[in-house]
Order: sequence, then structure tokens, then C-alpha cells
Amino acid sequence: MSLNPEPTPVARNALCPCGSGRRYKSCHGALAASPLSAILAQALAAQQAGRFGDAAVGYEAALAAEPEHFDALHMLGVVRYQQGEFDAALPLLQRALEIAPSHAAARFNCALVQSALDRRPLEKEIARAAAVFSRRMAEPPLTQSRPEPPSAPTKSEAPIPQPPSGAPLALSTPDTPVRVIAFYLPQFHRIPENDAWWGEGFTEWTNVRRARPNFDGHAQPHRPGDLGYYDLTEPAAREAQAMLARSHGIDAFCYYHYWFGGRRLLEQPFDAMLASGQPDFPFCVCWANENWTRRWDGLDHEVLMAQQYSPDDARRLIAELLPAFRDRRYVRINGRPLFLVYNIADIPDVAGTLAVWRDECARAGVGDPYLCAVQRNAGDDPTMHGFDAAVEFPPIGHAAENITKRCTITNPQFRGTIFDYRNLAAHYLLQPRPAFRQFRGTTPMWDNTARRQDDGMIVTGSTPEAFGVWMEHTLTQTRLRHAGDERLLFVNAWNEWAEGNHLEPDAAHGRRYLDAVRTARRIEHEPFDGRPSLAAMMADLHAVEHDGALVVERFGAAIAADTDALLSVVMPVYNHARFLERTLASLAQQTRLPDELVVVDDGSSDGSADFVAAFARTARFPVTLARQANAGSDRALNRGLALARGATIALLNSDDAFAPARLERLGAALGGDVALAFSDVALIDDDDRPAEGNYARVLRQRIDAAEDGAGLLRALVFHNIATSTGNLVFRRSLLAATGGFAPLAICHDWDFVLAASYVTRFAFVREPLYRYRLHDTNTFAGRRIDGILEGERVLAGFFAGIYKHPWIDHAAREEFIRFARAAGLGGYLPAYLVPVR
Repeated sequence: MSLNPEPTPVARNALCPCGSGRRYKSCHGALAASPLSAILAQALAAQQAGRFGDAAVGYEAALAAEPEHFDALHMLGVVRYQQGEFDAALPLLQRALEIAPSHAAARFNCALVQSALDRRPLEKEIARAAAVFSRRMAEPPLTQSRPEPPSAPTKSEAPIPQPPSGAPLALSTPDTPVRVIAFYLPQFHRIPENDAWWGEGFTEWTNVRRARPNFDGHAQPHRPGDLGYYDLTEPAAREAQAMLARSHGIDAFCYYHYWFGGRRLLEQPFDAMLASGQPDFPFCVCWANENWTRRWDGLDHEVLMAQQYSPDDARRLIAELLPAFRDRRYVRINGRPLFLVYNIADIPDVAGTLAVWRDECARAGVGDPYLCAVQRNAGDDPTMHGFDAAVEFPPIGHAAENITKRCTITNPQFRGTIFDYRNLAAHYLLQPRPAFRQFRGTTPMWDNTARRQDDGMIVTGSTPEAFGVWMEHTLTQTRLRHAGDERLLFVNAWNEWAEGNHLEPDAAHGRRYLDAVRTARRIEHEPFDGRPSLAAMMADLHAVEHDGALVVERFGAAIAADTDALLSVVMPVYNHARFLERTLASLAQQTRLPDELVVVDDGSSDGSADFVAAFARTARFPVTLARQANAGSDRALNRGLALARGATIALLNSDDAFAPARLERLGAALGGDVALAFSDVALIDDDDRPAEGNYARVLRQRIDAAEDGAGLLRALVFHNIATSTGNLVFRRSLLAATGGFAPLAICHDWDFVLAASYVTRFAFVREPLYRYRLHDTNTFAGRRIDGILEGERVLAGFFAGIYKHPWIDHAAREEFIRFARAAGLGGYLPAYLVPVR
């Protein structure tokens, strides 16, 4: 979000750069000379320092004096967003935009708040997914993947241009497992400094025990389960932790390393582990380079132990870590010791410090360290400073919704903030793939009441199942984004008890959070299945017909021998009886009737198959009706394609409709080097009226902006403007090159279209010949998170061969790469296309 004041123009009569349309002398020029300038400057300083409450007071004071002041409205809206008060933020930003409609930062921030409000339904998605995950937690340790159907011969296909070498015709990755690393806090033992600062016998458990609830339903204090109130100077405690972690899918601990200009704190557990070789469990180190303060926030309030940065300190720090880097248990990435830094913003000369570390490691012969920085905000890119990667660290930098006002506060002194766990998870799950290397992170829970009773940050509503959903998605993303040793996922944290943030068993949940990790890791035994080949589709059809899993009924005269003139319509059906009359009527009214209709009912329970059968008995063209138990849209589509006899195939969704001339117009668009066509769409609602709402508006804008040639490809990559499988008409021979539809619940159509772009040109007919229905039972409705994950798979596959894409010649390639970066797709570009910093 933009926090920078507008620059002063050269001339006072020039238009003010804030976008208000007024001259500078009457806008920000007048402000500069007004008493409000000092108030706004103080508010901005407070905002930039993270004191959002103070900032809000300042902006509100400015608005009391000048209710339509653009900067005060805009920045108060930004503050409310930063506080998680999205409902309050939006009208402020909208009022600011009424004053300055062209102000780019205000437009961006308004869209950001709207996106946050749109995230609310994802809380229900996560709740539904958590219910499914709960059942998975009760399953046996491993689930079996679907077997490939047996091979069988199929009829020959007409030739079609073959894809260039390296085109992404399958979605698969090597089977290297992800390493899950949990941050590990060593503060659970006595040290003289804590005795002096906090009282005799103080440990982290002291704070944990004295925490009290702040609101109805507040789960405090947190009480440990299996491991009890342990002392980390006891070898048995450390061994028990490692055994518990190992048995539940945690691969390593990342120990916080407290180093203050040559002095270490809380080092005993780590040093004992290193010296003894026990527990025999992998580990790495994160330098917790914050000042040690009395307020537990690292800021300069009563500093007890300060950081001291210098080249000499950097050398001494890395020398202290060399024995750990040499340990056989130490986590390495391609032979390089992994080293994390918690707060790079406080290091005066980051590049120089990194250079010292790398040089000292080279001199010592331990290899070039693999350096990672903890992200403070989603956009932070530490690779610009020489780091190898970023590490996501929830909940730092989050933008979850503040629900404090919805809670019944029982502590009169409480002035902290309360956020919803599912909203927090949704915020992170929807983060776009960055253009730099980033290791994803999760957190099981968060509640630092034990450290900050009256002004803490609390995330409420966490469950092991919701955490498991978050883990499962980030594990899948890690498999997609990284390979080999770089498949790392971090969990914050193993044992941050005073921050209410721990995987270790507690009295309330037992081992359920650890069980969630173990369950989530089952996905590593599930392959990324790609599009099945045409031969595999035909073999599958043969197998399921033979064993009775697919029952086929044919109506009307038999189709004549295969010819290039035959056109088949394939329609999968699942519980759309209420739309079928209109859908089938649109097919019967075509100016060019299909030569056959192939319907695959995917286990409907609403009588859809019987409705199709009744239609088929009087249809003016042959109808094939196949019935199967529910197996998913990809299976229904692929079996319909295998049953179809036409050289040209049109798909139709059972809840949509064709315009009367659709088959005639799109069939005529095929030919030459064009083997796939789609049209513009009319977006309609349940009652066939024009669809309204934000999604319809955005989709309409994206379709309208599409251009021919490379511009069409850009539009398709940014968003699937073909909108649906039902909008596709293609030559059956295309399947020989692309295969059928991948087992994706949301994005199988987008995947198919982008794969087809590698082997054929498209015809985009700019007439609304397809009527696409937007309603609450669309396949994608309520599955946005799944769609994000599937979209990442699709884009990763598409960009894998982008340098050989036949639509993009050498001259257009750089422009396309620039587009990809500008569109936020730089993270999908192959490594050799990423600019060297």
C-alpha cells in the first residue's frame, strides 16, 4: 500500500499530482501552508512506525477540520485496512476516489480492500475443506492413487501438427519429498540474565502459566500435553521432542540463535545438542537479530541486550556457527548450509554482511551458505539484497480481518486485536506466486496473550483440521514451485508457547495438530496426474464398459461411417435437471444440427439422466447416453470424447446454452492451421437475465480486452477468457497431441486450452454464441482456494516451454516476458528468463 506523500510540482499553477484535478496551489499547496500539515505529517509518521491507532486519531482530527480532505480520507482508509477493519476502510477509500478518481494509489488500495472483503467466503471454503480433512485424519496412513487404465488399441486419428520439444503435455514433477522445518524456541530453561531481568526462576513457562482469557471463549492459558513443562537443559526432553516430531512428519528444527555483538543468550540447549550429537535429528539456525527488550517486541523500549552490527561482528557470528555448519545433521540445500536471518531491515549494510558471511564460509571450507531472510511483508524480496530466498513467516505481515468488535471482551484493560484463523489462512493461501524464490510458511495458531496480556494479538478459531488444510495446500505449492533440496516448508512454530503458537501437544488438543501435519503429508504419495493420452482414454472406455461401470444406451439411427463432416456434441451432466430443458432446447434449435449428442451422466441424483433419455426419444439427431457413478468432470468429459464419432467436437455444459448459429459459425471457423475455436459469451443468471456482480463485470472486461495473435495468448494466460469447456469446439485429431482433460476440478478447461496453444492456432469468434450461466452451483462456486492451486499447476505447465511457444517469435518473446512479469506471473518463468540482480 502506498504510504508516500505526493511530490511537489515545479509550478504552483500546475495540476496537483494527487489526481484531484485541482491546481497545486489550491490543493496540496494550500495544505503545505495549513495547520493540518503538521497533523498529517505526525499521523503519517505514526502509520509508518506501525502505530496505527495513533495514526487514525491524527487523520480523524484532520477530517474533523476538513471532511473532504483527500489525503486524510485516503490514508485513514489505508490505516483501517492495516488494522483489519475492512468494512470501515472501503467507504473512506471510495470517498477519496470521488475526490480524485484518477489517483493510482487510491485505486490500488481500494481494490486491495475490496479483495480482502471478497475473501470472507473463503472462510466457509476452509471450514468445508476442514470437514473433509477431518475424515482423512481418520483414514489409514496411506491412500492409493487411481490406477492407470490398461492399454488398448484405438482407431487412427487424422494428423495434426506436433508440439515443439519440451511443450508441457503433462503435469508432473519429480518425487522428491518436501522437508518440513519447524521453528524452535530454546527459552525453556533458566539463565542468569532472565533471573536478573524478570525475577528468580523465570523461564518461558512463567509467562505461559499466568496468561488469562480476554474474551468469551478465549483459550488461555495454554497447557502442555505429553511433554509437560519441560526444561531444555535435560537431554530426555530434547530427545522426546525429536521423536515426536519425526513420527509426525516434521523433518528438522530451526533453532533461534540469540547473538548480541559477541554475547549469546539461551544457548545451552543448542550447544548441548551440538556437542552430544543427540538427538540425531536434522537442524538449522535462524539468527534472531532483534534487540532484547522488556516489552518482548524487539523495539527500543527498555533495551536489555542490543544488537551491534559491524563487519567484525558479522565475522564473529559466522565463526560461532561454523561447527554447526559442519555437523552431519545440519540442513543443507545442494550441499550448502541453510542459514536464516529474522530481521534484515535492521542490518545497516546487508550486502556487505552477506559478503563477509560467504567469504568466511569459503575460507572455512563449509561451502557457500544458503541464505534466507524472513519476510516481514508479502512483497519483501530479500534476493535483491543478495539472499538466496525468502521465508514466509505467518502471521507477520498478515492482512486478516479484525474481529475484535464481534467478541465479548471480558478483560476491561484489553486493547489488543483479535483476528479469525480461517481468514488469516485464506490471506496466505491466496498470495500470488512471487517472482523471487520463496519458501512458504504456515502457523498452527497464534495468541501472544502470555507475553502481552492486555495488548496482544490473538488469532482465534484455529482447529487442527483448518491448519491441516493450510498445510496441505502449501505442501502442494512447494512441490510445484521447487525441486530437489529446495522443497522446504516452514512451520511457525514447534514450541512458541508464550505466543500461543506450537505444534507440541497441549491439554486441549493432544497431538491433533501434529496428526494434521502427518495427514497433510499424504499428498506426497499422490502423483500430479496430467492429461490422459487419447489411447488411454479409449482404453479406459473399453475397461469401464466391459466391467459395467459405464452403462451406455443409444437412441436414434446409427451414425454413418466416420467422415470429416460429422460433428458431435459432448455434454457431461451432474445434477442440472433444472437447466436441462433450456440447454437441450438450445441444441435442438441450431441452424446446423449436430450429427450426434453424447451425454455422460456423472452420477446425478436429481433425475438428470432420465430427462436426457426422454429428450433423446424424440430428438432429430442420434443421442448416446452413458451413466456412471460420480467420478468427476474430467472422467465424464474424457469418456464422452472417447464415445464421440465426429471429426469435429463441440462441448456443452449442462447448465449453459448455445446461441442458434453457434455450431454453424464455430464449425466454419475451423480449418487450415486452426483446430480449436471459441466465441464470446453472454453471461446470464438462473433466469436467463444478464448476470450481475463483481465477477461478471471483471470477466466481461477481460474478454473485451482480448486481442488477436499474441494478445489473445496474453489474455488467455492472465485469465481463461474462453470461460468454460462448454465454449470449446475443436477437431478430434487435436486430442492426439494434447490428450484429454486433466483431473482438475476447476481448471481442466484452462489447462486444455493453454496446452492446445502449443499445437494449433485458435479462432476467437467475437459474437456471444455461448450463454454461460453464473450461479451458486457452478463447479467453481465455493472452491476458490482449489482454483488458485490448480491455476498454479496449469501456469507452471504452460510456462515450462514458453521459450518454444509457436505463437511467439523471437521478436515478440521479450514483450511477452515483460507482460508476464507486469501481470504478476514472473514466478512462473523458467530460471534462465529471470533477470540476474
